[in-house]
Amino acid sequence: MKSKITDCITCRKKIYKEAEEAYLKHEYAFFSDSARSFAVFAVCGVLTAMARRGRTKEYIRQIYDDMCLLFSTSEMFGKQITMTDIMHSLESDYGIDWDKLEVHIEDEKHWVTGARNGVR
Repeated sequence: MKSKITDCITCRKKIYKEAEEAYLKHEYAFFSDSARSFAVFAVCGVLTAMARRGRTKEYIRQIYDDMCLLFSTSEMFGKQITMTDIMHSLESDYGIDWDKLEVHIEDEKHWVTGARNGVR
């Protein structure tokens, strides 16, 4: 009887490639979920600041709609645009210092509770 013997190097390469592909897909899914969560947190911060400054509900809704449009748009005026582009523009045009931004993250217990309640 003849048995098929597969080269170990070929097997290892195939296993590595499959594992790498699975890892990259998992990493992308994690990144996508994280990006949405971070966007929600950022919008909450902006809208809360607007409310604290006495802005009207109408104004706050307009800002929210503008932010939704901005987050969902990858192109403006026929040009690809990234958040990095926007950050650089805000730095130069308005003197925004991104290093001043500090983020308080809720504790694990509250985060898990929110996730279970569908907030995430």
